[in-house]
Amino acid sequence: MATHEGFKLWRPSDEDSFIIAYGSNLSEKRMKERCPGASFYGTSVIHGYRMLFKQSCTGAYATIEQDANCQIPVVIYRVTAEDETRLDRFEGCPRYYRKQEFLLPVWAGNRKRRKNRESCIAYIMHEYRILGEPTAEYFSLLDQGYRRWGFDHAVLFMAMEDSIGREAAKRWLNGFYEKKTGDKSR
Repeated sequence: MATHEGFKLWRPSDEDSFIIAYGSNLSEKRMKERCPGASFYGTSVIHGYRMLFKQSCTGAYATIEQDANCQIPVVIYRVTAEDETRLDRFEGCPRYYRKQEFLLPVWAGNRKRRKNRESCIAYIMHEYRILGEPTAEYFSLLDQGYRRWGFDHAVLFMAMEDSIGREAAKRWLNGFYEKKTGDKSR
């Protein structure tokens, strides 16, 4: 059962779910480790949301929040009920993250739109968490995910700017890509 703005959304407890990945779960390998029954279902875009990095007890991690001028590319996985329970524990739901359902169009791996919109669950960090700077290791997972799925890196760069400030993000990103490629010309 998921909560959405004060309402309880009910699904049969043995029914598969569609989970939205926008952070480290963009990695199919990581998602399979966390949820052995997970399978790639497609990609989508959440309109009216932006990505940020916010603090948890172990570091700063990706989250999304409403912003009418933004959109977030996402991967959709189909997971079993058992996997959703595992993912709840891993994500720290409900302590650090809450669940929100989105009705989204989904594009299959062949880039063709699936017939029906799907009710998909996103894990969203509680709004009162403060903004923060992710580790290079964590950011690298998102960078790899964006490359893997062909997503526009501008979303990641804007998330850094919105989380730590424009100048700090510019320095951080330049340093990150210099270390990664050895290229000092960026």
